Amino acid sequence: PSAIDADFLDRISVAPKAFLEIGAQYDAGTGLLEVEVSADFQSAISGNYRLACVVTEDNVTGSGSGWSQSNAYAGGGNGEMGGFEVLPNPVPAAQMVYDHVARIILPSFAGQPGSFPSSVAAGEIHTMNFNIDVPAGWDINELNIVALLLDPAGDIDNAGFATLSDAIANGFTDAEMEVGITETDL
Repeated sequence: PSAIDADFLDRISVAPKAFLEIGAQYDAGTGLLEVEVSADFQSAISGNYRLACVVTEDNVTGSGSGWSQSNAYAGGGNGEMGGFEVLPNPVPAAQMVYDHVARIILPSFAGQPGSFPSSVAAGEIHTMNFNIDVPAGWDINELNIVALLLDPAGDIDNAGFATLSDAIANGFTDAEMEVGITETDL
């Protein structure tokens, strides 16, 4: 963790190629979550830039050994880590509440091929939809959406974040490109 500061400070000074906006609509009857990601390009790009959509969930808990958390900070030998230095290794499941749990990444870590034309001018806005059949085990009230703009090397150029309620408030429109997954695919 001590090395994160320098890398973060270097990276935050690089202007992103696009700003990402997230909109959504959710049909509680069918469980269909439709997500709209719009990329507002601040500078021209060329090459295979891609979009990906991550649905995360907060306040995830469970029981059993599979829910315990490995803790390299137990005992304090690796320094302070938000209180984990005073917890055992592993931290028992009963003491863990997980936030930012990635439930799905659409279409994959590599993003959607052909998300954009091979060259895009500054000022252009391109939109893509992602469709997810939300499984019954997910808490719809705890979902968040993260959009990722990946550069041709597969590195994240920029990201956008919205709670599901904020994304729904932003609205939803059908886009020029659509990526979907059903519960049977999960």
